[in-house]
Amino acid sequence: MNKNQFDERQLKIRGQVFFHGLISALALVLFNAFLQDDGMIWASPFYQNLLIFMAVVTVVSIDAILRGVYFGQRKRPWLQIGFFGILSVVLTGFCLRDLLQGAALTENAGLTGKGASLVFDSMFVAITLIGAIKALAEKHKNDAQQEMLEE
Repeated sequence: MNKNQFDERQLKIRGQVFFHGLISALALVLFNAFLQDDGMIWASPFYQNLLIFMAVVTVVSIDAILRGVYFGQRKRPWLQIGFFGILSVVLTGFCLRDLLQGAALTENAGLTGKGASLVFDSMFVAITLIGAIKALAEKHKNDAQQEMLEE
């Protein structure tokens, strides 16, 4: 079996996770439509769509990580965690630099591009942190089980 494939249990859980993502997407799109219908524009339509998409990706990623089906059967998910970590640090650094130089988070009661970028960055950071914590917890659990077997 290829080490990147998922077993049957993981495939079933992944199906449930993606179903939760679909429900989340429908709820967020519907909520956004109600906000727009009421005249509340919280970001430009471009950023609204991107933020809704990224929110769903974040929900699905965190759900999959917590249920143990994000990394498949890989023994070392650190390459993927490292990629997200580096990406989130770089993106957050650029955004914070711009904010320190006076860029606005909001304008006319809606998110600016920099404000939306900060929200994106926080989602990447959340995925990275939860993935790292879960991977460390799994490693600690496996090490403890290995020690018990050796005794």
